[in-house]
Amino acid sequence: MSRAHAFAFLRKLLWVNALPVLVSIAMFCFVVGTACCAAGQEPGEAPPTLRAPLQQLYSLSAAVDTSLRNFPTIRHAKARVLQTRAGITLARTAYLPTFDMLFQELRTTNNVIAGAIFPQTLDVIPMQTGAERRGSSLSSVFSNNVGANFSWELYDFGLRHANVGLAKTDFASANAQVRLTDLDVGAAAAESYLQTVAAKQTIRAQKATVKRMEAWALIVHTLVDKGLRPGVDAARADADLSFARINLIEAERETELARVDLSEAMGLAGNYIGIEESPWIKRPAKMFVAQVVDLGLHPYAILRTAEVKTAGAQVQVLNKTYYPHIWFHSAMWGRGSGVRNQYLSPVADGVVPQVANWVAGFSMSFPAMDYFKIKAQKRMAIQNEQAQRASYDLAIQVLTQKDARAKVLLENARRIADETPVLIKAAKENEIKALERYRVGLSTIVEVAEAERILARAEVEDAVAEVRVWRSILATAYAQGNLSPFMALVASAEGTK
Repeated sequence: MSRAHAFAFLRKLLWVNALPVLVSIAMFCFVVGTACCAAGQEPGEAPPTLRAPLQQLYSLSAAVDTSLRNFPTIRHAKARVLQTRAGITLARTAYLPTFDMLFQELRTTNNVIAGAIFPQTLDVIPMQTGAERRGSSLSSVFSNNVGANFSWELYDFGLRHANVGLAKTDFASANAQVRLTDLDVGAAAAESYLQTVAAKQTIRAQKATVKRMEAWALIVHTLVDKGLRPGVDAARADADLSFARINLIEAERETELARVDLSEAMGLAGNYIGIEESPWIKRPAKMFVAQVVDLGLHPYAILRTAEVKTAGAQVQVLNKTYYPHIWFHSAMWGRGSGVRNQYLSPVADGVVPQVANWVAGFSMSFPAMDYFKIKAQKRMAIQNEQAQRASYDLAIQVLTQKDARAKVLLENARRIADETPVLIKAAKENEIKALERYRVGLSTIVEVAEAERILARAEVEDAVAEVRVWRSILATAYAQGNLSPFMALVASAEGTK
């Protein structure tokens, strides 16, 4: 065997023996790398692509504060305030004089002819001055115009003041809208939070019902298997168990929907919001007493009042429109032309001015024929003001109704919460006795099913009774236009005050 063949055989032998070793080393590195990556994650943490949305726990007060910071309608209302504030500044600029400057450098023909021309909207035909000349020529010369005009409206019989007043009423309306939006957004977030708490309490009650029905179904099947009860009882027990499971599924569905609504009400749509339940399943430590308040101070009533004032300000503007306007005018200007005549010679061939003038004086303008238009506009504005007053009266009616309803709901929610412990105790005793009667053959399965239905309903009522009290307090505070008393109770319940 030659030396070359020997080396080739040796390389082949080494490669065949080394290949399994290389594969083993690669697999070892892969396993070690995977383990290191897994060590960087929390125990039980899913991969990023499979990880569920992060849950963040919010108290009720934190949920309300978050909604007031994040909800888009609040930002919209605040932007409207800044817009209307700028509108006041804009209206005040009407008091300022005007100062305009003009410079023109032209190349023009000098074919002047006597005649008249109507004022033009688009200034299609330029105005031309100078001595009339015979014939027509397309030869051109330089021409220029330089001037400044200072004008000031001295008196308008209160029109500008009325326009500033209208801008101020718009600003007041925007501020009232911010207050109402804050109230609506905060109340909606609190209501969604308490609705989620109630839904979770309902789940607990339904789970307890399912456990009881499972135990009950097992007892019935045992009695049926022993021949002590007819087979139809087993079917009825299974049906009752299925109904209990369906009720649990529906409660879970309502909880998830309530959680979705809560995240949207907080301005965090799509996030998974965790809630605290314990403070809201017991009565507030301090008794909430609904006060008699002036509903005219409700943010909704304030907004309607501002809209009435805005409509009145529009009428006032029209009242000040059909009056003269007195102006002071002054101007200085210079003109130059390349046209030669016997009096003046061009300066720089007409590129720069060669004569100057000034003028000052007063003028008065009066839109005499606007009378009929302004009269029609004023009738429209007056009727709009009447409509806004009717809207204010309707707002007071609605607020009075909501306040009365909220007080009734609060009183009844407290009475129901006082009664549910009695209901639970009686329902449990009824269930125990019904089960015993069924076991000894003194009753049918129908009686037991009815006892279980009563207990299930009682547990749901008891689970949400205290939450209903909190929701009624919220409704009362919202109807009166001030969430501060409710939020004070919330802070006390959460231990933050």
